Amino acid sequence: MAQKFLIHTDTRDVVLEYEATDDDGIRVRINEDGPWKTAGLEQVGDTGLFLLMIDNQPTELYLERRRGGASVTIGRHTFDFKVDRWRSAFENRDTEEAGATGTLKITAPMTGSIVDVQRSVGDPVETGDVLLIIESMKMDNELRTPGNGVVSAIHVKAGDRVTAGQLLAVVEA
Repeated sequence: MAQKFLIHTDTRDVVLEYEATDDDGIRVRINEDGPWKTAGLEQVGDTGLFLLMIDNQPTELYLERRRGGASVTIGRHTFDFKVDRWRSAFENRDTEEAGATGTLKITAPMTGSIVDVQRSVGDPVETGDVLLIIESMKMDNELRTPGNGVVSAIHVKAGDRVTAGQLLAVVEA
């Protein structure tokens, strides 16, 4: 099943889909009517330098995290962007409109490994606070609280493998 992400840039929004293939590879496409392409991403050393392979064509890129997003430099061109899970983009809007009351369940947006648990049961949290960091496809992804409240349960610890949709934490608003 494909995972969808909404990528926001200064000039436009793009839907990116990716999914695993039967041969343990990955394929991606831009927008739902775009063609599927084989893809791979390898980090070079411990820097922000990556080798991106799209249909066996290599491209070097430098990725740098920034507050609220990231920037990628390819050649002499730099692009600033922010990425939201497709489902999350709509869930967060619905939560904000509802006033973020009740029980807020934080689920894994993708299969991966828990890198860090930054909150404990009983901790007060505000909308946008980082609860957990999950690593998938060699990229760290911050999972943030969708509303204000108190952490009432954390179901994972650093090093745990998780699957998409798995319940990770609960916040009582």
